[in-house]
Amino acid sequence: MSAARWIVTAGIAVAGLAAGCWVTMLAARVPRGESLRLPLGQCAACGSPTSLADMVPLLGWVRLRSRCGECRQAFGCWYPAAGLVTAALLVGTWLRFGTSPELPAFCYLAVVGVPLGFVDARYQRLPDVLTLPSYPVAVAALGISALFVPDGGRHFVDGLIAMAAVWLLFVLQALAYPAGMGWGDVKLSGLIGLYLGWFGTGAVLAGLLGGYLLAAAAGLGLIAAGRATRKSLLPFGPFMLAGAFAVILTPGLSR
Repeated sequence: MSAARWIVTAGIAVAGLAAGCWVTMLAARVPRGESLRLPLGQCAACGSPTSLADMVPLLGWVRLRSRCGECRQAFGCWYPAAGLVTAALLVGTWLRFGTSPELPAFCYLAVVGVPLGFVDARYQRLPDVLTLPSYPVAVAALGISALFVPDGGRHFVDGLIAMAAVWLLFVLQALAYPAGMGWGDVKLSGLIGLYLGWFGTGAVLAGLLGGYLLAAAAGLGLIAAGRATRKSLLPFGPFMLAGAFAVILTPGLSR
């Protein structure tokens, strides 16, 4: 790898770290009932602001020892974890697509997808503030990409068809078994279908099946560990996203 490529990769990793931490902080306010207009670094427990230096992703968390400097409320490790996962996914997306016109669209999915997965895992909520605006953004980004890649029009149309088909599938599941499928999952499903559909029907089936298998494996593992029962409900968003990213970042599956 050339020096220039190393520099670009490092820059993408730093941007992903910042985006993952900050977007997750913002999205987590929705299930906690907090205002989205509050300063981003304000402590949820005591309301004290965070200094600009402590807003530096990961470094601020380490300096504060994962606690508010005023009330000592623990922040937990999930904000830096979200940042690190986002950084890894952005680097993986960069290595997968390179300078392709598709790169911005799939980087956007990583930036919103990781916070959605972390918030859903913790609060069992998929905030509309991230899912709903992502539809026009993703459609626009992929639509622009379609103008510059071979057979772009076909990829784009396939994505739109898959978006509608996957959304309808999840609507039917939510209606048939409301306790097992939330409407947040339904809202996210169309976005997943759009991105997987870009690569064709096989990618859609592989991504969806992967999500279901990951959820089943996690459920069985929790039951075996005594941390869940057969009636326990797991947030499905993280598994949907993991299945989609696995397909997107695997060349043999996504094209």
